[in-house]
Amino acid sequence: MSDRPVHAGGELNPELIEQARRAMSRGDVPGMAIGVLHDGAAASAGLGVTNIEHPLPVTGDTLFQIGSITKTFTVTALLQQLERGHIDLDDPIRRFIPDFAVRDADVSATVTLRDCMTHSCGWEGEFFANTGWGDDALAAMVGRMSELPQTTPIGQMWSYNNAAFYPLGRVLEVVEGAPFEQVIRRSILEPLELEGACFFAHELLHRNFAVGHTRRDGRTMIARPWAMPRSSNPVGGIVASVDHLLSYARFQLEGGTLLGDSLRLAAQRPNGPAADTPSVGLGWWLAGDGEDRVVEHGGGANGQPALLAMLPERSFAIAVLTNGSGGWLAAHELLAWVKQAYFGIEDAHATRLPESSLEDCTGAYETMLDRYEIREDDSGRTLSGSVLGDWLEDMDPPTSAEPWIVPVERATGDTLLMSPGTPSEQEASLLRRSDDTVGWLRLHRRAVPRVHHQAG
Repeated sequence: MSDRPVHAGGELNPELIEQARRAMSRGDVPGMAIGVLHDGAAASAGLGVTNIEHPLPVTGDTLFQIGSITKTFTVTALLQQLERGHIDLDDPIRRFIPDFAVRDADVSATVTLRDCMTHSCGWEGEFFANTGWGDDALAAMVGRMSELPQTTPIGQMWSYNNAAFYPLGRVLEVVEGAPFEQVIRRSILEPLELEGACFFAHELLHRNFAVGHTRRDGRTMIARPWAMPRSSNPVGGIVASVDHLLSYARFQLEGGTLLGDSLRLAAQRPNGPAADTPSVGLGWWLAGDGEDRVVEHGGGANGQPALLAMLPERSFAIAVLTNGSGGWLAAHELLAWVKQAYFGIEDAHATRLPESSLEDCTGAYETMLDRYEIREDDSGRTLSGSVLGDWLEDMDPPTSAEPWIVPVERATGDTLLMSPGTPSEQEASLLRRSDDTVGWLRLHRRAVPRVHHQAG
């Protein structure tokens, strides 16, 4: 096998494509686009089809919903405003949105741009609503945030927070005096020449684009609706190709006139609460250290999981766009393979402590959309989960209401292992209150509050 992911002729290594094909098959993903940037050389490839009902081949310029990777564009545009002296990261949101409010009055008055960018604002994050398609959609969405309760203390820990990006997007509108989509288009999409990248369905009807798919009753079907509400555009609204993402990754790795190097690089370093690890950057998720450092963000539009990951010290980036609900695992499986095959990086695994008790963390944990429960009894140690509601209105098919349950074991420290010792093994973390009791279960990067302590 070649030791480089991109061949001199500008094509992806065939072994990389074969690994992507296998991951795609295991995840029942109808289509996948892969793009790689390494030492300045870029290449992309497409596999499968855009739509099982009206199939077209996926290519490097097929448009996908990139979901929450959009958050890094939102932050980059704000960093441009910082560079121009129009904002400061420690400005309170109320400097720009005087009537901003969540349920907690003190948080409403003090929360800053940095708190939101680092997912440390602490209010309920799984909040979505359709406020129409007019230019006032985002302002109306911010106005609805007054109902959001705090789930973690502001500034003390991070928890993935979609709702933090509504006020960030609205700040851009206020500073620039233009709708969010126009700000992103003229500040990032046009300077990087990302022609065809867009926000709205009517902008891509003449292009090759993918629709999302999911599994239901043993078969793959189209996930509807395709579009997210306009109010969610700062959270996850960009539609782009892997070729677009490679151009964006080139800027993030190599720099350019879009943003000065000091701010570009600072965003890719720890910026979250100092006592909370692993840390977060400004809009980016961070893992590893030294030459093995990974800067990444994923996305999850309806049936279209996506991933953009960079290894800055290796001058490497990979973008994976998929149109099947199994694409999230497929993308991370491919990232893990690439890291090992080309750079010798093995993902660290927590040490299993199968005999360690879970007594201090048993009970229920809830957000607005999900409920989890840790149990330890005669039948074993388990973590179960169930969906309390769909994140998107009128989802067809709806999110499965069927609960799931997996074995769970304790690992070193406050790490839990779900499905330990299997290919599906995942980590979760216990977060503690000031009195050292477990207050949250951090799962899928979300700190879920404990609402019930199971009796012994």
